[in-house]
Amino acid sequence: MRVEQAEVEHYRAYLKDKYRPPSKGGNAGAWHQHVLRIGGENYSFLAAHAGKFVFKGETVSFDWDWDETKRFRNVVVDSVVAHRRDGSPVVRGSRGGKAWRIAETRLPARRSEWKD
Repeated sequence: MRVEQAEVEHYRAYLKDKYRPPSKGGNAGAWHQHVLRIGGENYSFLAAHAGKFVFKGETVSFDWDWDETKRFRNVVVDSVVAHRRDGSPVVRGSRGGKAWRIAETRLPARRSEWKD
């Protein structure tokens, strides 16, 4: 299925990968779940990018499909194209994959000060 040049009512990105402090590289390149609300319906996708794919005042076109339970509308990340106010298309965001983070963030203290 496809959504063509729809205006986004609400856009939010949630961190899905493990947290990293800014001193260790931060979370901008971590896996984020992006949720777009269009016409009262939510569409979501995972991307290894924290920034928005669509900004306010722009329209968006993308392909989407239902998940196995028919509850969630999953967007095909490679098909997301934003359209500026003048109608010119623009492609944003990191669309490649990356490994999930497996290490937990350590406390900024000596190991002897940790409380298990």
